[in-house]
Amino acid sequence: MKYKRIEHVAIAVKNLDAVRDTLATIGIACDHEETLPAAGVRLAMLPIGESALELLEPQNATGRTAEWIRDRGEGLFHICLEVDDIDASLAELRAKGVKLRDEVPRAGHGGHRIAFLDPASTAGILIELVEMTAAH
Repeated sequence: MKYKRIEHVAIAVKNLDAVRDTLATIGIACDHEETLPAAGVRLAMLPIGESALELLEPQNATGRTAEWIRDRGEGLFHICLEVDDIDASLAELRAKGVKLRDEVPRAGHGGHRIAFLDPASTAGILIELVEMTAAH
């Protein structure tokens, strides 16, 4: 398995608008926003070169992002790594004994296919894998 790049670094925030606007003042502009009801988050993508910052604002009190902020405060949430074939990547990681939060890829930002690894297998770091759709 080969990782193509860091697709984004996700940051959990309480107020997406305020953080997005603050980052815009230093030249980091938002190019995409959407709400993912199934994940209970509103997100904004702020591209920087080949990667992006992803701001995540909880939309309810029960989602993983809300839980993260309650437990740890605002800040780094996860790192997303782009792969060519997410199904093959998950199979390879599973064969190596890596625990997966998502056994099957699901829809993520922009409709891309995503899956999360269990931080118990990645030194406590929450890692997301993404297979970009052709529209990217």
